Amino acid sequence: MDIERRRPGAGPLLIAISAPLALFALAYTLWAISDRLLYIGPLDRAAFGWIVVVPITCAAPGIAGLIWARFAIGARLVAAVTVGGAIAVVSGVLLALAADYVDCAPVSSWTDSLPRAMTVGAIIGIVTAVSALAAASVASGLTGVRRILAATAVGGFIAFFGLFLAMITFGMVFPALSCAPVPS
Repeated sequence: MDIERRRPGAGPLLIAISAPLALFALAYTLWAISDRLLYIGPLDRAAFGWIVVVPITCAAPGIAGLIWARFAIGARLVAAVTVGGAIAVVSGVLLALAADYVDCAPVSSWTDSLPRAMTVGAIIGIVTAVSALAAASVASGLTGVRRILAATAVGGFIAFFGLFLAMITFGMVFPALSCAPVPS
């Protein structure tokens, strides 16, 4: 069965952009709650992050790919640039706001760490856009359950390894975080 590729109107494109952003917002909200509570049920915040937050984050590109699969290539690119750009900017700013020490010196303003944080945010945004485009490409040739499984697997796989790329990048651009004092 050949799926017709179409150029979406503003409504479908808005939904296609909003869905992955909503999943990222949900993941961040759950992470922020767990970070403040320290424990959710039997899970500490790290376990909760790996069991709940990371899978939601990695599901976002697969869901986007499923939605974008019926769109023409141009519309997919518009959605990918919009979603990736929004995630890059928000991730970078949130990371800059969270950084207390840069190069073993206290941060006097959140903008002190903004260039470094935006580098990490850019990696997160690019990986999200690329994984969603890959998921859309795979899903566009399939139907039914295979389509869903393939898109979520491809999108999730790339996003999961992109998470490690972002962590490595973080370690490279914020190398002196180990000298920050540990709160008591």
